[in-house]
Amino acid sequence: IRALVEKTSIPYLPMAMAKGLLPDTHQQSAAAARSYVLPEADVVLVIGARLNWLLSHGKGKTWGGNSAKEWGGQKFIQIDISPQEADSNVRIEAPVVGDIGSCVSALLGAINATQGSWPAPPAEWLDAIAERKTKNVAKMGEALAKNPTPMNFHSALNVVRDIVKANPDAILVNEGANALDFTRSIVDMYKPRKRLDVGTWGVMGIGMGFSVAAAVVSGEQVIAVEGDSAFGFSGMEVETICRYQLPVCVVILNNNGVYRGDEVNTSGGRDPSPLVFVKGARYEKLMEAFGGVGVLATTPAELRNAMEAAIRSRKPTLINAVIDEKAGTESGRITSLNPAAKKKP
Repeated sequence: IRALVEKTSIPYLPMAMAKGLLPDTHQQSAAAARSYVLPEADVVLVIGARLNWLLSHGKGKTWGGNSAKEWGGQKFIQIDISPQEADSNVRIEAPVVGDIGSCVSALLGAINATQGSWPAPPAEWLDAIAERKTKNVAKMGEALAKNPTPMNFHSALNVVRDIVKANPDAILVNEGANALDFTRSIVDMYKPRKRLDVGTWGVMGIGMGFSVAAAVVSGEQVIAVEGDSAFGFSGMEVETICRYQLPVCVVILNNNGVYRGDEVNTSGGRDPSPLVFVKGARYEKLMEAFGGVGVLATTPAELRNAMEAAIRSRKPTLINAVIDEKAGTESGRITSLNPAAKKKP
């Protein structure tokens, strides 16, 4: 895939678990200009990815359509092992059924046979993407440079971003709502097959199991970035991590709830909102209970020191990274349905 992208100079957009096939910092990555390249593209080569909800089914406003169901006019070329995927949501102009390796190799062979006559993408297209990338990267940089108290998702994940950059062989496991969404966009990956997340179905609870498996199979350091809600689905697996002394560093982004920790019970009863957890929960004590290392981190410096120590020691470690309970928003563009959000100016 890397050879194909670099040979053709085509901008590429990685899905979450394809991050690292080419480094996220690669010149041809259009990840920072996603909202521009999807509706503006004329032809899209889909390799292994599916035109499901993660790509808005290949139509709608994401792709330049005027409504949620309107096709944006793109021509799709789709490579997939499953022929059913070529007849899913939008017309596929050129379906290619087969495994990615052999199909991409065949494409490269045909391109090489042109002996340099393969046309490069228009300069104005590449320049427009580069302009938007520069603008969006600068905007993200401003958010990451802030150091609020308490931490927010950006300031905490800026630390994780640096740690992953310094340890590109580490495997990143990621699950949550905001913890997933923000990590996908903030933490760059540099090598293939180094990122595991909830995938197409968004299943919560996979984090600890994936971490155990990744550590056992690869022997590499594992960094698990977890939302506090997501961690709750399988948190007791830290016992397994401790029992086998696996090199897993769990970072819980703890904002006291699902999405946020300041929700109210809209039914008017005395019970707390089902989206709010016990405030000030000491998740790190769970790891300590089984003989691992537990750390409470309330600042980026504390988080950085704890992560660096975990990687040096390769000991089972859980870092309870406390962030602002007001940080975060509802996933899936449903913030407008939140009564608390409606009250904001």
